[in-house]
Amino acid sequence: MSGRQLIIAVKRVSLKSAIRAYNRKMRRRGLAGLDTAIILIAFIITASVLAYVAVNMGLFVTQKAKSTITKGEETASTALTLSGSVLYAVNYPTDTNSYWLYFPVSPSSGVSSVELSPATTAISFTASSSGIELSNIYVFSLMSYVSNYYVTQTVSNQSQGGQTYYYFTSPYAALVALSEIISNKQNTTPVPVNISTTKPTTTTDVNTFSFEYQRTTYYVTVYRTFAFTFPIAGFSLAGSDVAPAGSTIGVMVLFGPHAGSQVFQYQTVTVQITPNIGSPLTVSEYIYQPEGNVTIIG
Repeated sequence: MSGRQLIIAVKRVSLKSAIRAYNRKMRRRGLAGLDTAIILIAFIITASVLAYVAVNMGLFVTQKAKSTITKGEETASTALTLSGSVLYAVNYPTDTNSYWLYFPVSPSSGVSSVELSPATTAISFTASSSGIELSNIYVFSLMSYVSNYYVTQTVSNQSQGGQTYYYFTSPYAALVALSEIISNKQNTTPVPVNISTTKPTTTTDVNTFSFEYQRTTYYVTVYRTFAFTFPIAGFSLAGSDVAPAGSTIGVMVLFGPHAGSQVFQYQTVTVQITPNIGSPLTVSEYIYQPEGNVTIIG
């Protein structure tokens, strides 16, 4: 082999080696690029997941904050607040008739007074499972009668700091006062209830029950479902239906023949009070099996 041929052979070998080296280098670059692409895709997927979680958490927190703010605004704007137990009376142990529902309310913190006249306030009763929705059943307010001679035998009073406070010792005392007002024609028409010491002779299309007050038995005949209010603590505005700050007012719903012909067990009943100021006060309670003639349901 001549020198020229040797040089050409060497060049050919070098060229082949260079080509193989170049191919190996390109393959390594391709693998490195593929690895980089896989890592980049992994980062993108991870970032997307984290962004999705972050966005959803942000929306959840925002929604919770909105709910909290809304609830706070509702509480702050409600003129009345529930201030005691909710009582429910039936003809236990038969449990075939409802008699009454009772609970106390007070002006909310920061509210100087709330007018609870039937002319400016509405009370509704709902028992959806029983198909009962009564929009406005508020008929009587005994607050304007506490200094009236009709109820002097049932209303109590005490003096403190030069101020006289009027109150009824129990819902039954308020019922007796209600009977005195009705018997003296200080009521609206038609008369929704009759309360007397004489046992009624007829029970057609009415709801009847009895109670004892100061060793006397009273018989109540309810012609239609209605609500009335009366002071039970801190009330000093005699002759007015305005409940001042610090006072407690009893709300009592007497069930007429339609609502009273069933017992609201294993369902929710709702009473909503809409005063002349602020948002309504909604009292919703789930009633289990009533235990005794009077059951605490909330």
